[in-house]
Amino acid sequence: MPAATYRLIVRTGPNPGVVIDLTKEVSMMGRDVTNDVVLGDAEVSRQHSRLTRTPAGFVLEDLGSTNGTFVNGDRLAAPRVLNSGDLLGLGENVTLTFESTAPESAATVMGPAAGRPVAAPPKTAAPPAERPPRPAPAGAPVAAAGAAIPAAEGEKSGTRRWIIAGCGCLFLMVACVGVLFLMDAYYPDILYAPLRALGF
Repeated sequence: MPAATYRLIVRTGPNPGVVIDLTKEVSMMGRDVTNDVVLGDAEVSRQHSRLTRTPAGFVLEDLGSTNGTFVNGDRLAAPRVLNSGDLLGLGENVTLTFESTAPESAATVMGPAAGRPVAAPPKTAAPPAERPPRPAPAGAPVAAAGAAIPAAEGEKSGTRRWIIAGCGCLFLMVACVGVLFLMDAYYPDILYAPLRALGF
């Protein structure tokens, strides 16, 4: 049976998203390049903290850092066994998530190689929300109790009303323009009398 795997994922600080596989029995973390986990941030001490593999899991220990080591917001005063999902903090700027994979799922779950960004899990499309029924337009036929009027029929009658109203407005405009042309041709005195009275 494959052994459990452990890793850190950088959340904030240098190189967010980078995955660090914990394969050693003891892993040193700090700003200095000689550490196993190098975190180049001014808030991180040269040798900040240490991760040690034990039969109970990984234990995190602060090495007298200036700005402290935190687990889920609590500053470490003594070594602490980590649980999968714990949020580690080194100083104020750097946070990492500790993750472990159980032995039974390790065979089927493959993590990215160390130093590579973690890809977000694919988003599953949410089922489309049902549209609320549209209110029937004014004057639409009302169904008797227990009878259903098809939605398409109500929508068609509403559209038909708008078309009829638009055609009516267009006819009125054409009629008004026609009347003005006729008056201009046959009764210009009547048409322009108000303008003359105003001095135009």
